[in-house]
Amino acid sequence: MENLVALFHTEILAGVYLHDPTTLIAAVNPSLMTYTEGVVRVQTVGITKGLTVFDNTKKRYGEITAWTGMPTVKVAVTVDAPAVVELMMQRLMTDD
Repeated sequence: MENLVALFHTEILAGVYLHDPTTLIAAVNPSLMTYTEGVVRVQTVGITKGLTVFDNTKKRYGEITAWTGMPTVKVAVTVDAPAVVELMMQRLMTDD
């Protein structure tokens, strides 16, 4: 089992995933990302249970649907990764 864990961390995860700290950086410096706005729904039943669905098409449905009247959220769609890493390293390497 130990070898499997080591293999996973050296071969499968060939890098560091920074999605959690990037979320915090988005709050500190939102200009490092671009955003789109839309409705998010999560499937709660059936074979797609747990699937997240995002609708940013700004469609105007002809009838009342499950998307009608739902609040929108802002979602980051691009990130200036080098700038995020630089900011993260600056914060980790300073005494402030």
